[in-house]
Amino acid sequence: MTVQLFANKLTADKIAKVKQVSDALNINHNWLLAVMYFESGKTFNPSIKNGIGSVGLIQFTRDKSGVNYKTINGKRYLLDDLAKMSFIQQMDVVHEYYKEVYRMLKVNKLNSFVDLYLCTFFPKAVGQPLDYVFQTSGLSASKIASQNPIFDKNKDNKILKSEVVNHFQTYYKTVFNEINIPNNSGVSSSIDKICAYCKQALPYILPVMLFFYTYVTVIQ
Repeated sequence: MTVQLFANKLTADKIAKVKQVSDALNINHNWLLAVMYFESGKTFNPSIKNGIGSVGLIQFTRDKSGVNYKTINGKRYLLDDLAKMSFIQQMDVVHEYYKEVYRMLKVNKLNSFVDLYLCTFFPKAVGQPLDYVFQTSGLSASKIASQNPIFDKNKDNKILKSEVVNHFQTYYKTVFNEINIPNNSGVSSSIDKICAYCKQALPYILPVMLFFYTYVTVIQ
């Protein structure tokens, strides 16, 4: 089932598209909704931009300073073109992005919402311990912290993986546990499908149940 926080903001066709992409990625669709809700400033707006020019549902970043494109799976996307896409169209690019990250990490599924967010923000942190410091050979911990102050709560000029986890536990408050349920490789979507079938069959099942209930009551 879709977390109500997200269901209130999206039409059925958009949620169906998110489920389609999530099924292909072997993840719970609420994880992807939670990532996009956060990255798009609670709007799910595919054209939204931040202060450094990142754009879209998962805030696609430019390849490097001075260029206006993002390369995903060998294809170059102009950030302005991404901003012009509809929600449904951009979801296909979101899918391509995560497919590329999966190949880089050599995985075919993820274990939690936090892992999916890390794939979006800092893929190298996936699978690392909670005291892992976000930094690379070309990007210092202090630089990453200054660009993402929302995670550096104690202002020590570095971001630990635990700080990201703690941030989302606070950000999503009462629905965090509902969002961050363990990965069961599509079980959630399968249950949704079964429930849909049950609803379709209900008009036929109820008369049969009523007949047997009446029959048993009479013979008693």
